[in-house]
Amino acid sequence: MEIINDISIKNFKGIEEMDFPCGSINIIVGPNNTGKSSILQSIWLAITSLNDFTDVMDNEISEIVVDEFNFKYLINQGKETSSIQLNLFNDDEINLDIIYSKKNKYYPELSNYFSNFISDLSYLKSEFPLNQGLSYRVFRELQKTNRSLKSDESKEKLDNILNEISLQMDSEIKKIGNELLDSEKLFIRSKLNNDLISMCAIADDFNENIYQSEEEIPIIDIPLIISSPHLGDNTHLLYEKLFNTKKLSHVLGNLKNKISYFEDIGIIDDEIRVSLTDNDQTLPLSSMGDGFKGLLKLSFMAPLIKHGIVLFEEPENSMHPGYFEILAKEIVSNSHDSQFFITTHSLEFLEYLLEKSEKLGVIDSVKILRLTRRAGNFIDREVYSGIDAKKDIEDIKIDLRGY
Repeated sequence: MEIINDISIKNFKGIEEMDFPCGSINIIVGPNNTGKSSILQSIWLAITSLNDFTDVMDNEISEIVVDEFNFKYLINQGKETSSIQLNLFNDDEINLDIIYSKKNKYYPELSNYFSNFISDLSYLKSEFPLNQGLSYRVFRELQKTNRSLKSDESKEKLDNILNEISLQMDSEIKKIGNELLDSEKLFIRSKLNNDLISMCAIADDFNENIYQSEEEIPIIDIPLIISSPHLGDNTHLLYEKLFNTKKLSHVLGNLKNKISYFEDIGIIDDEIRVSLTDNDQTLPLSSMGDGFKGLLKLSFMAPLIKHGIVLFEEPENSMHPGYFEILAKEIVSNSHDSQFFITTHSLEFLEYLLEKSEKLGVIDSVKILRLTRRAGNFIDREVYSGIDAKKDIEDIKIDLRGY
């Protein structure tokens, strides 16, 4: 399934400019630091901008693309703006602009949105008693007064203390607002067919969606899921979601047919347990090898969403080569329902993907994006069809193995 027909990226992270025509299965190969992960992140940003910058696993923008130590790295060094454009299957177009704002400087079209957001930060009040360090003395005094409410004098004292807390909260909110106004920021602005959909502001220790369209604009629902070595383990949640879609038995059946020692998986006492052949006791998933756990997680992800986008960053990490064929089959089998974007350093995994695509008659829908670093730090890009990639596999080996 081809949801994204073309991707255009300009000045995003280390990518100065790139255009990529997409297929159902898109495999991105090349040495380190050539922009493979950045391509996945750009897709995540653009698609989730239609849904408050969250995906189907409730991952948020700070977990995917925002470096807590330097948010400005989202824009190519020396530039002030970057853009991501996705041309979709139904002639819709998502345009994402990332705009750097210096201290006390705003682009005119952004200032009103941010000022309106800053003027209504009252929602923060509920968070201050715990995370903003309000006076412990005030808190203790409130507790003592609350225990001794026996007279009008005590009630009056409580009212005064509550008023003091409220004033402190208002003061803190005003202080935060002023600091945000004065700070360096990034604005991420999303448009669908030229209609403004959302706007997110990112500053130190801050990222918030400051605008979400309430107009009757037809928003496209494109579910998206991502696997990255930088994200935590969510296999338990994936198991539950897959079970609810009634696809779990099919995935487990495929694993059982390919892994001789594997019998079944279930949840016992809120823990995933694995049944192995010739073993009477189930084992906790945590006791299994990293390769098996990785295969299980990605096998759960591949069929989880329908008419959506699946992003796999280096799925071969920690995985035994013997499992590559199983995962490749899951990806190719589910490519008629979803579109896959995969980064990899593994020649073996790439060859399995091409082999399974050819065997299942979908090799025409495979695209390979090969990234190569040239002199002057220039990143060269070459697009192969699946058929051409099989013919030129020896050339691709150079980038994957370094010879």
